[in-house]
Amino acid sequence: MPYTFIAKVLIAISLTLLTGCSQSLNSSIEYYQFEQAIKPIQRNSIDTSTQLRINTVTLRGALNNRGIAMKIDNNQINAANYHLWSEAPDQMLTASSHQTLFTALDDWMVVKGLPVITDKDQQSYYELEYELHHFYGDKQGNADIAGLWRLYYTSFEQGRSLQAVHYFSELTPLVENDYEGLVASLEKTWHTINLQVAAQLHTIKRSSKIH
Repeated sequence: MPYTFIAKVLIAISLTLLTGCSQSLNSSIEYYQFEQAIKPIQRNSIDTSTQLRINTVTLRGALNNRGIAMKIDNNQINAANYHLWSEAPDQMLTASSHQTLFTALDDWMVVKGLPVITDKDQQSYYELEYELHHFYGDKQGNADIAGLWRLYYTSFEQGRSLQAVHYFSELTPLVENDYEGLVASLEKTWHTINLQVAAQLHTIKRSSKIH
């Protein structure tokens, strides 16, 4: 019976410990990133009714590590030594979230971060915060992303107020039983989460007196 992905990872860890320095000399580092296609799209402020500002995604503990993470036990996470993200995960996830939400929320002006406010109209906006508690593969062969998001609204008259808090947990079976498959599955999971957030934001906006 073929080994599962987690078994391969554990074997790789054992071999690394046994071979010591010679392993580090013979192993090459592989870099990975989300392969999110960029579609030509533009939006003008006069065509939108709401501004959404996406803060940099926060990852719990050591999850914001260049080494791709695997959960190998209930209380143990392992970060790969030779399979690395090409950039810090928080920056990659934020860019991916921005692109997905910009595309899905066609009547919103979606921007990253908190730009300089130049006039009164720009002082009314929504603000989205992500906090991730899971961002790894598990020993059952899934990509696991879980955490929460918070939505704030800021206005010139009322200041900043919390509008909603949503916890989420998504598991996606690996498309392939290797690191490339794990990365692809994590990207698919993150895309699904952001589409769900977009749908919930539409609902919140429709039911709110805030515009």
